[in-house]
Amino acid sequence: MAASESYQNEFPILATPQSVRYLNEIRALNALFRSGGMSRADLARMLGLNRSTTGNIIANLMADALVVERPNGGRGEGAAKTGRPGINIEIDPAGATFLGAEIGVDRLTVVAIDLAAHEFRRVSTPFPVFDQPLDEALDRIVAMLAEVIDSLSDVARLRGLCVTLPALLDADGKVINALIIGWRDVDLKTLISGRLAARFPGLELPISVENDANAFAIAETYRDSSHSAETVAFLLIENGAGGGIVIGGRLFRGSTGFAGEFGQIVLGSEGFYGGRHKPGHLESYIGKDAVLARYRANGADPNADLDQLLAALEAGDAIAVRTAREWGGGLAIGLIQLSSVLNPGVIILGGTVAPLFRFVAEEVEAAMRREFLEGFPMPKIEISALGLEGPALGGALIMHQRMFSIDESAIYASAQPINLFQI
Repeated sequence: MAASESYQNEFPILATPQSVRYLNEIRALNALFRSGGMSRADLARMLGLNRSTTGNIIANLMADALVVERPNGGRGEGAAKTGRPGINIEIDPAGATFLGAEIGVDRLTVVAIDLAAHEFRRVSTPFPVFDQPLDEALDRIVAMLAEVIDSLSDVARLRGLCVTLPALLDADGKVINALIIGWRDVDLKTLISGRLAARFPGLELPISVENDANAFAIAETYRDSSHSAETVAFLLIENGAGGGIVIGGRLFRGSTGFAGEFGQIVLGSEGFYGGRHKPGHLESYIGKDAVLARYRANGADPNADLDQLLAALEAGDAIAVRTAREWGGGLAIGLIQLSSVLNPGVIILGGTVAPLFRFVAEEVEAAMRREFLEGFPMPKIEISALGLEGPALGGALIMHQRMFSIDESAIYASAQPINLFQI
């Protein structure tokens, strides 16, 4: 298949020999990606295909510059243990590039990953999105995207861009409500696409828009198979708070795509910071705006920031400890409600505020146990190691995932039975 026509998630309605070949090539790419590479014989066994068919698949993928041969690779399970080592077939990292961009409350980030899903470029800058006109934010993020695109050795290998932000989104990439950055009814996908088209005439770049917490969940689980059989909840705590749910390795979106809005769990009262939040919702108790307002109200420097709070906690400062405990009390109530509904095996905390948890972990977990019914299992609570750029990385991985995915149900739309494992 021609590279310009391949892997765009468009599947023929009828299961022709070409469509089955396409499906098997996608299956082969997935096998090579997950394994890190294998011999032709091992790949044939994994796909359930004969060696001749597997050889044709590999030849097509090599012609599209998506896989490469690596001499002196593994011998394969059935190979002799003596003589010259075999040749592995591996994903060619240079075969494609995917971009992810994050529009946060106070920073903008762009990352680029290769076909092996390794990040190789990152650009990030502080930017007060809430306090700046919409056009200023869009111009800046597009300038950052252009900087990364201009640095690519082969723009033709650019396969997609996903822009993430803290917002409720419709299926077409329109921002319905992004209260925390002050945006409503913004056709973000069209605005980004238009600006990129003006800078790069003729560049046909698939663009997607995703909630930042969902993208964070994808970034956290994409390469990690340890959670593939359980329910995992994600709580991304930045200026506000968002969430994501992964069940059996798949992102759960709910009926209209808004599942996991844990920051909107209603705790009651007014919260501690209501400026850009719904009063009394979880994020008005645990978000960065809320915890810093609480820290200052407890007697800290009026200009204290989160780094200063964390440093004060390390030093055992009484005001910082009190603030963290109050923050942990709100977090515990939110996690109790989240756990009672979803029964997750793991809850992963991410974002700039998540490091506070380690100072109050025992207290939060004790508060949760007190409220659970006897016999209700306690979820494991972890802090993400992704860092600040998790949502941007997740955006790039979403586009990577799309290239490696296909709607197999289209195969079965054919009136003629097709053996998926033969061409």
